[in-house]
Amino acid sequence: MQDKDFTKRRRQLLNLAQIVLFLLGCILFLLSSGKIATNLGWSFPWYFSVIFLVAAIVCGIYAVKLSDEAEKRRARSHMAGRPALSENEFGNQFFPDNRAEIATKLRKILSRNIPVDLSQMQPNDRFVEDLRMDALDSMATVKYVIEIEKEFGIEIPDSAAEEMITFQSVVDYVADAVKTKNASV
Repeated sequence: MQDKDFTKRRRQLLNLAQIVLFLLGCILFLLSSGKIATNLGWSFPWYFSVIFLVAAIVCGIYAVKLSDEAEKRRARSHMAGRPALSENEFGNQFFPDNRAEIATKLRKILSRNIPVDLSQMQPNDRFVEDLRMDALDSMATVKYVIEIEKEFGIEIPDSAAEEMITFQSVVDYVADAVKTKNASV
């Protein structure tokens, strides 16, 4: 808990530093360009504003990186203490034979779409709350659904995708859709 608070405080300080540096850069730019009628008797070279703007951008990038690391840490801590399983072991341990291969493929696809080690994932893990899929990559969910559709040759309507909250729900939907597709062929 203390580590989480420290990371949050550090991220807030970086965001504040980014805002202050950006504002300083803008003010220095205005002062150095003569856009302000009276420049208070101070003369600043134009490159001061560039330095402050670059520093603000660096702080912003670091704040985003820090936030990403915190989200990865949250996902890892959720899965901590579980046995690490390969994709095949995962499929065989948690799913019946008729769904194990599908679960294995789905986990491989998921691992390509989020930057977290999924070896300790379990079927009831929620994508947003537990795996932090939305916070780690806002487009990850869309890419995941598209790759599933391509891999299995099925269509997943938006309404169905919204209801897929856990990995188990994705396996169940895909297994049923594949079964329906194969029955109609």
